[in-house]
Amino acid sequence: MSLTKVSTENIAGTIVAVLLIAVFGLIAISKLPIQLLPDIQQPQISVMNNWRSAAPQEMESNIIEPQENVLKRVTGVIEVNSHISQGFGIVTLTFEVGTNMQEAMINVINALNQTPPRPLDAMEPFINVGGGGGGAPGMASLLIRTAPDNPNQDFTQYQKLIDDVVEPRLRQIQGIANVQLAGRLPKELHINFDPYRAAALGITLDQFRRVLLRASDVSGGTANVGRRQYTVRFIGQYHPENLGELILSYNNGRPIYLNEVADVEISNAEQQGFTKRNGYSAYYITLEGTFDANTVNVLEGVNKAINELNSGALKDAGLVMDLSFDASIHIKRAIALVQSNIVIGVVLALVILFGFLRSFPATLMIASTIPVALLIAFIALESLGRTLNVISLAGLAFAVGLVLDAAIIVQENIVRLLQQGRSLKQAVLEGTGQVKGALLASTATTVAIFLPILFMTGVEGQLFSDLALTLSVAVVSSFISSITLLPVFSLLWLKLAPTEQAQVQANVWDKLTAFIQRITGNRKLALLWCAALILGASVLTAVLMPRPDFLPQAKSDAIATFFSLPPGANIKVLEKEFGSIMTERLKPYYEKKQQPYIKGYNFSVFNSFNALFIYLEDPSRVDEMMQLLKTELLKDLPDTQAFTNRGTLLQFGINGGRAINVDLLGADTEALMETARNGMTHITDALPGAVVRPIPGLSLAQPELQLVPDERRLAQAGIDRSQLANAVRAYTSGLFVGEYFDGNERMDVLLKGPKWQVPEQLAATPIYTHEAGIQTIGELTDIQRTVGPTQLQRVNGNRSVSLLIFPPADMSLDEALEQITSKALPKIKADLPENSSVQFRGSSDKLKQAIEQMSVNFALAVMILFLLMAAMFKSVKDSLLVLLSMPLAVCGGVISLRLLNLLSFQSLDLLTMIGFIILLGLVVNNAILLVVQTRQGTRNGLDIDAAIAQAVRTRSRPVYMSTLTSIFGMLPLMLVPGVGSEIYRGLAAVIVGGMTFSALFTLILMPSLLRLTHGLEFNRLSSGITSFTRNEV
Repeated sequence: MSLTKVSTENIAGTIVAVLLIAVFGLIAISKLPIQLLPDIQQPQISVMNNWRSAAPQEMESNIIEPQENVLKRVTGVIEVNSHISQGFGIVTLTFEVGTNMQEAMINVINALNQTPPRPLDAMEPFINVGGGGGGAPGMASLLIRTAPDNPNQDFTQYQKLIDDVVEPRLRQIQGIANVQLAGRLPKELHINFDPYRAAALGITLDQFRRVLLRASDVSGGTANVGRRQYTVRFIGQYHPENLGELILSYNNGRPIYLNEVADVEISNAEQQGFTKRNGYSAYYITLEGTFDANTVNVLEGVNKAINELNSGALKDAGLVMDLSFDASIHIKRAIALVQSNIVIGVVLALVILFGFLRSFPATLMIASTIPVALLIAFIALESLGRTLNVISLAGLAFAVGLVLDAAIIVQENIVRLLQQGRSLKQAVLEGTGQVKGALLASTATTVAIFLPILFMTGVEGQLFSDLALTLSVAVVSSFISSITLLPVFSLLWLKLAPTEQAQVQANVWDKLTAFIQRITGNRKLALLWCAALILGASVLTAVLMPRPDFLPQAKSDAIATFFSLPPGANIKVLEKEFGSIMTERLKPYYEKKQQPYIKGYNFSVFNSFNALFIYLEDPSRVDEMMQLLKTELLKDLPDTQAFTNRGTLLQFGINGGRAINVDLLGADTEALMETARNGMTHITDALPGAVVRPIPGLSLAQPELQLVPDERRLAQAGIDRSQLANAVRAYTSGLFVGEYFDGNERMDVLLKGPKWQVPEQLAATPIYTHEAGIQTIGELTDIQRTVGPTQLQRVNGNRSVSLLIFPPADMSLDEALEQITSKALPKIKADLPENSSVQFRGSSDKLKQAIEQMSVNFALAVMILFLLMAAMFKSVKDSLLVLLSMPLAVCGGVISLRLLNLLSFQSLDLLTMIGFIILLGLVVNNAILLVVQTRQGTRNGLDIDAAIAQAVRTRSRPVYMSTLTSIFGMLPLMLVPGVGSEIYRGLAAVIVGGMTFSALFTLILMPSLLRLTHGLEFNRLSSGITSFTRNEV
C-alpha cells in the first residue's frame, strides 16, 4: 500500500504526526548548542614547557629536542612544530583528522616518560589537547583594570582576591572548561644572600643548597603504642619567619646562621609582560569552553558573573572587569543574518509561488512542506550531536527553495487531473502516483550527490558535513511530505482556480511550447542548439573559471596588529615607554575626539606574543582605521616592526585560512635570517599589498653575556662547571633550591644574590672554593658580550625561519602561490645557505590537498548520478542525456561568480567549490521530469515530436515554478551583506547562477537532445520505465 493512500485514509493520524514533528523539532532547537562554525581545526596536542630564565638555545637542547625525538614516533602524528622563547617552549603535534585523541593523549604521555631527566628547576610539561592555542575553544577574554579613582595599579596586591573570589566564580559557569590567569605572578620564597659575607665566612653555594633542601618534613610511617597506632612525622620544615635560624656551618666552633648572611622574604615572580585595556594597566584572563558548549548561553553566564563581581568584591577593591573578546557577538549577528535570509527567502519563494497559483490556500498548502522539512532537519542535527551554526543554518536557507520542488510538482499534477474531470480523491491519488517515481529519482539524485561530501575527510569534511546533512534531510523530508501531507491538505482545502484565470496561464505555456517546438523542430536545429549550448557552456566555463582559494574571507570587526619589538628590551621599560606611546596615540580616538572612534582596545606584551587589538564603534570603518594604523599610528616606533591585519571569523589555526607559510629549514639560523630578510623583499615585489611577517624575528640581537669557564682555574679551585653555573644562576635570576608549601599555596624557593647593573659587578662577585679560597666570577670565567636569538622555531625536527604571508584581499590563494612560486621562490632558493631547504606549509599545503579531493569528489558525484539514473531509467542513453544538461548549470555558476565579483571580491573557495557538486544534484531534476514525461508519452502511442511537446507543455510550468522559488529562496544568501555572509555567498552565487541557466536553457537543450537521439539505441537495461513510474512508494 502506498504512503499516499495510507495518509489520505488516516487524516487524523497524519495531522498528529505533523504535530509530533513540531513538538520534537522545537525541543531539538532548544537543545542544539549554538556556535559560529563547525569545528574545522586539525586535531592537535601541545606540550608546554617552562624552565625559569632558560635561554632559547638551552631550552632547545635540554628539553625541546629530546621531546621531539620521542614524540615524532607517536602514531598518527603528521607534523611536529616547536616554538621556543626565553624560559618557555611548546611542542605542537598535528594529527590526522579522525584520530582518537584520547588514545593519542595516552601515547604522548607514554612517549614523554621516555625522555631524559629534566633540569631540576624545569617544571613538568603541561599537556593540552587542542594545540598551542588551548585545548578547548576560546570563549572570551576578560580584563580586570583599576577604577579611575584607584591609584594602586599593582595587581599583585589583588592576587589573593582574584585567586579566592574571581577565578572560582568564573569556573562555576556552565560550559567553561578552563580559566587561564595570564596576568598571574606566583609567589616565591627568596633567600637573598650576601656573597661577600658568605665568602668571608667560607660558606659555599652547595652548603646553602644542602641546608635548605634538608629543611622539610618527612613521614616516618606508623608505630603501635599500646592499644593505639601513631603516625610518626619528622618536622623538619621551617616557616619563613624561622628560616633564618638554620645553621649553615661552624666557624671555629661558632654556628653560622642563615640570617647572618641572608634575608628571607616572600615576593612575587618577576613580571614577564603587561596588558593595557583602553589605556589602563590590566590583568588578563582567558576563558576556554568545553567542545559541546552552547557559546551564546556560556557568554550569557559570563556576563552575569561579570555583573556580580563588578557590583560586589571587585567594586569594593576599586577594580572593574571588562569583557574584551565576546565570541557570542559575532555568533548572534551572523546567525541573525542567516535567519533573516531564511525569512526573506521564504517570503520571496511564496510570492513567486502565489504569482503562479493565484490562490492563497494552494500557496499555503505547498508552503506547509517548509516548516515540516526544516523541523525534521533540526531533529536530525540534534540527534547526531551537531551544532546550530552558520553552515547548518545556511543549509536550511538553501533548503527553503528546494523543499518546495516536490510539493509543486505533486500539486500541479493533481490540479491538471482535476481540470481533466477526475474527482478530487481520484485526482489526488492518481496525480501523486504519476509523479512520485520521478520525484523519487530527483530526490535520490539530490541526496546521492551529497554522499561524497558526507564521507569527505580533513577540514573539508568537517566544514561541509553539516551543510550536506541539513540539505539531505530537508530534501528527503520534503519528498515524504509531498506524497503524504500535501495530498491530505489537498483533500481538505484544494479548489480549482477560475476557468478564465487557468485559461490565461494555459495560453502562456502553450505559446512557450510552440516557440520551443519551432526553434528545435528538426534534427538540424536540434544539432545546432546542442552544439551551441553544450560546447559553448564548456568553453565559457574553462575561460571564466576563477582561481581556487582555501577558505572564505569571513571578516570580523577586530583589527589585529602584531609587533616585533626591540630584542633585549626590559619589560618595565617597554611598559613605560612603548606602552605609553601607544596609549597616547590611541587616546584621541578612544575619547571620541578624532574619528574613527574606538570602542575599545587591548595592548599586550607577553614574551613572544606582542599584539594590539582594536574594536571600532562603526565596523564599516575598519579599512579606514587599518590605513590610519599603517600610515600614522604605528609609524616611527623605535626599532619596532608592526604587521596589521583584519580579524577573521574562520579560525583555521591561529592565522585564519589564508596564510601561506614559507619555511626556510637549516642549521645556520643567522644565514636563514638573512635569506628570509631578502625573501621578504622578493615576496612583496611579487605580491604588492601582501603582509609578510617573519617568525621568529630576523635578527640575532638579543644581548647576551657568555661566561666561558677557565678549566685550569676551575681545577685549581677544586670546583666543577655545574657548581660555577649554579653560582652564576644565583647571581642573576636565582637558583632553584626546592619548594615551600604553607598549607594553601606552593612556592618556589630561590637562592638569590644581590642585583647588579653592569657586567663588571658580576665579574667582581666572589665565591668561596675549598682549594683556592675566595675567587671572583671574573677570575674563573671569561665574560664575553655577544648577541643571540630571542626566539627559535623548529619544524619537523629542523630549525626554521618562516615567512607568514597574507595575500591581498582581492587575490585568491592559488594566484598568490603562483606568483610566489614563479617570481620569488627561485630568488629565495638562490640565497639559501648550504644544507638548507625551503618548503610551503599551512593553508597553501592544505589547498593542494583540498583541490585534489574536490576533483575526486566531483568526478565521484557525476559517476553516482549516472549510475543511479541509469538504474532508475533502465536506460544508459537517458542517463547520459540528463548528464548533458550539467555543463549549462556549471557555466551559469561560473558566470554568476564573475558577476558577483563586480560587486565585491569572491574567490573560488572550498565552500564555493562544493556549490558545483550540490548544483549537479539540483539541475538534473528538470531534465529528469522532461525525459520521464517524454518516455511516458511515447509509451502511450505518441510520436517523438508530440511526446516532447506534451512533456514541455505539462512540465514547463512546474519546472519554472520550482526553479524560481528555489532561486528566490536562495537569493538573499547571495545578495544580503553582513557579518559572516562571505562564508556562504559564493556557494549561493554558484547555485543561483546554475539554476538560472538551467531554467533558461534546459527546455531548449533537452527537447533538442531527445529529438536528436531518437532512434539511437544504447544497450538498454530494460524495455522501459514502466515499473519506474508505477512502483508504489
